[in-house]
Amino acid sequence: MRSIFTLLLILCSSFIYAQKTGSVSGRVLQSKDKKPIDYASLAVKNLSDSSMVGAMSTTEDGKFLFKDLKPGQYRVYAAFLGLKNTTRDFTITAEKSDVNLGDIVLEGGAIELQTVDIKAEVPPIVVKKDTLEFNAGSFKVVENAVVEDLLKKLPGVEVDKSGTVKAQGETITKVKVDGKLFFGNDPLLATKNLPADMVDKIQIIDELSDQAQFTGIDDGSRTKIINITTKKDRKNGYFGNTSAGYGSNDRYDVNTNINHFKQDKRLSVIAQFNNVNKQNFGGGLGGGNSGGNGGRSGITDTKAGGFNFSDEYADQTEISMSYFVNKSDNLILRNSVTQNLLGNVTTVFNNNQTNTSDRLNHRLNFMVDTKLDSLTSLKIEPNLSYTDNESLNSSFYNRDYNTYKTNGSQILSNHNTAPSISNNILLRKKFMRRGRTLSLNFNTSINNNDADNYNNNPENRDEGGVITQKVINQFNDQESESLNQNTRLVYTEPLDKTLSLEFHYQNGYNHNTSDRFTYNFNPATLQYDLLDQTFSNSYENTILTNAAGFSFNKMAKKYNWNVGMAVQNTDRKNNNITQGFTLKQNVFNYTPSAMFRYNFSNSKRLVLNYRGSTTQPTIQQLQPIQNNTNTQSIPVGNPDLKPEFNNTLRIAYNTFTVGKNRSLFVNLNLAQTANQIANSTSLIQSGKDQGKLAVTPVNVNGVYSGSLSSSLSLPLMADNKLNFHINVGGSYNRDVNFTNSLKNITNSWSISNGYRLVSNLDKLDLTAGINGSVNRATYSVQPNSNTRYYTFSPNISVSYMFPGDIRWSVDADYNQNTGRGEGFDTHFTLVNSYLSKQFFKNRGTFKVSVNDLLNENQGVSRTANNNTIRDESYNVLQRYFMFSFTYSLNRMGGRNRIRGNEEGGGGRNRGGGGGFGGGRQRN
Repeated sequence: MRSIFTLLLILCSSFIYAQKTGSVSGRVLQSKDKKPIDYASLAVKNLSDSSMVGAMSTTEDGKFLFKDLKPGQYRVYAAFLGLKNTTRDFTITAEKSDVNLGDIVLEGGAIELQTVDIKAEVPPIVVKKDTLEFNAGSFKVVENAVVEDLLKKLPGVEVDKSGTVKAQGETITKVKVDGKLFFGNDPLLATKNLPADMVDKIQIIDELSDQAQFTGIDDGSRTKIINITTKKDRKNGYFGNTSAGYGSNDRYDVNTNINHFKQDKRLSVIAQFNNVNKQNFGGGLGGGNSGGNGGRSGITDTKAGGFNFSDEYADQTEISMSYFVNKSDNLILRNSVTQNLLGNVTTVFNNNQTNTSDRLNHRLNFMVDTKLDSLTSLKIEPNLSYTDNESLNSSFYNRDYNTYKTNGSQILSNHNTAPSISNNILLRKKFMRRGRTLSLNFNTSINNNDADNYNNNPENRDEGGVITQKVINQFNDQESESLNQNTRLVYTEPLDKTLSLEFHYQNGYNHNTSDRFTYNFNPATLQYDLLDQTFSNSYENTILTNAAGFSFNKMAKKYNWNVGMAVQNTDRKNNNITQGFTLKQNVFNYTPSAMFRYNFSNSKRLVLNYRGSTTQPTIQQLQPIQNNTNTQSIPVGNPDLKPEFNNTLRIAYNTFTVGKNRSLFVNLNLAQTANQIANSTSLIQSGKDQGKLAVTPVNVNGVYSGSLSSSLSLPLMADNKLNFHINVGGSYNRDVNFTNSLKNITNSWSISNGYRLVSNLDKLDLTAGINGSVNRATYSVQPNSNTRYYTFSPNISVSYMFPGDIRWSVDADYNQNTGRGEGFDTHFTLVNSYLSKQFFKNRGTFKVSVNDLLNENQGVSRTANNNTIRDESYNVLQRYFMFSFTYSLNRMGGRNRIRGNEEGGGGRNRGGGGGFGGGRQRN
């Protein structure tokens, strides 16, 4: 026993000895004045296998500390833009586990930033205060990939099937290229069109508002944006991709993206033509979609094109302009079953629809930002858009009310035009005292909508064998106009080096008109010339708001906070011109705000943000006029509505282990709404609309919600070669509405969980994952209709580059939907695959591909909210084969560049030079 005990003691001691780790520390200085360098970049390599074991930026006093280093020989790299790189070797042993390198001095200081070429190894991720920066070269994508494909590789970033990007749980609403907006505020035009091989860095930024950027005061109003920094060799020349494909069932897909960059002068041209459900832009029918991924309703034929231009001049004046036009023709075949829970009554509405639409949209964006003098600047941003939409909806439906049934059909044609113009002017003035500023912001928008629709709607009601017929044959002439003017004046005054006071005043003017005139068909004249007073009304709504407030702002080394209060007066006048009735309302609201940000380190942060705000009812919710174009319900506005008051609280925590590529992001959002605008729904028991639902908006209380999203990323292999991502999310909503005069409380919650394995290898590209969700909804007035449904979807995407520049790729997605209504529980497998070969020194790629190989794609959805459960199935894009050819243009500095040589065989995106992050540089 003594021998066994001695042996165990020796083994345990050896194990403890083997697991002992050490650290290395030091400080980085500049040779010129021996001052510490904050945010200098450090990386540590293991000399035995050349693997990177850590990377970080120095603190504000120039210090650094690497922990958990196993015994061995290492080399530390130090770099800062404008200075010469330096390395230092050291050894960790059991006897000397904690090494202090002392001062590391970087030589130089007069080198132009444009000429610096740092050759040190680049870490995948660098944290810079409010920016998380990903080195594109550390995340491998296949040839001809776009920015969206690169984003899917990044930890903490999610891209859904429509192309919407979420970073750290927040939706990206803006994408910039080298700090400049790209095609206005449409992020899909950048992520779905720009080639990935142009990207040097992807920066995810908590961007301050224009006002906060100017004053330097963090008011808590931040937006999650993406900034794409381009490679240095892409800043002077032409580059882009052009592809064309044709396949079975007359499917075609043609797109081009050409960019001409000459330092600060940038011109990009984008065009696409296809009938395979690709919409590489936002604001289209159903949003953007890369096509062939299932779930997108209908079949869409898209034609689109536009250009983006930006430049910066010697006097620091910046201009940008973009124009984009798109035309989308969409066909949707939809079958839906809707259960309306009306207390002790449940109605079932079955509807089979065929909808065709033709939509044309023009968008023009412009921006100029210039300095009037050394302390005064002016920014002007006008935007124009015009939409012309024609649609034809044909439906056959039945409503089941237990004691009687209604069968009907409808042909509803609609043509509407919607021109709009907006302009934002920001005048900013700085004073000689640091922190004292004055700014004036004018925001104006004008929106018009002119719509004509024809509604032909015959239906029969069967009650005990007695048939009653009703026919609606009407023309609706609708016109609405809105004018919004908002003026905001802000003055900031420093109280000391870290504390400041802000005063602000805001005036808003909102004027809306809505005219709706309905005419019945006249058999005598064969014209629509009989005015129907029941469905005709002219209405006007005017809102004048005045708000004044203040806030205290603290900017400390480790934290900053903001506490403010404002009082808002809202004066509203509703004028029912047709009935000669005017209603006036005057409401005072207090709108508090608070924000606290604590930086544990450069890579660990906690943020708390509270906001109180008001939301005014729309003119459609106010106008007391019935709309009978819906075959199921008749909505009518309520002029007595009060504005909503919203309390929102956001708590966000994120941490990133630099060098080990481990990250954790957690976001908690809580909201409570007073005077929530909800619906009061009741079954019409008599009259010509018997059996339909009367829907009126009313104010309710007791509404609140919460959501949690989190993402954990873990490296499984060294050098970022294989990463594992875990996503966990959940939401809860408590809604209140009225159904047949009974107060109904709907409690709904959902839980989602996903796992994803992502590779970053040279020849093999692998992404595999599994996602699942459960949704639950309960109804207080009808608990026997409580519902629970599930989704389950494993997926794998794998491709391999064989010798001869031949790539084979296959994507497989399994989709299972359970717990839905009869006929809506589905399971299917969606398989897409292609085989490609590169030609012309890797500039050309020939591809043969198949979409939905098994021809199983299906479209289903379920929504459960308030007193409604709706199941829906719709047509989707199914199997087709396609042959395509892609050519990559890359002409830099007046000569052609060979993609294969420039980026490493196979056209892989390997990033560019430029050091391993860090450094204060202007994008």
